Amino acid sequence: MQCPKCRATHIRKNGKKKGKQNHICVEWSRQFIDHYDPHRGYSDEFKRECLRMYANQSGFRAIERVKGVHHTTVITWVKQVGETGGCIATGCL
Repeated sequence: MQCPKCRATHIRKNGKKKGKQNHICVEWSRQFIDHYDPHRGYSDEFKRECLRMYANQSGFRAIERVKGVHHTTVITWVKQVGETGGCIATGCL
C-alpha cells in the first residue's frame, strides 16, 4: 500500500471510522483509507427527467412523490441549471 499523496510505503494503521480502516503516512502525517467507494449520486438522465417534469409545470413535491427524490434536491438542481445558464425546457442540460 502507498500514500496517495507522496507514494511512500511507510504507513501505519490509524484506527477505524465508519467501519473503514484508516491509515497514516509516516512522512507526511496524511490520513487516508485504502479504497474509496464510488460516487453514489443520481444519474444525469434521472436529473433530466426531474427537470423536465419541473419545466412541464409539475411542483417540487409532486416530483418528490413520483420520482422518490427529496424536493429540496430538485430545487438545488433547478438552481444549478439557472446558474450555469442551461435550459430546462429543451433538455439541453
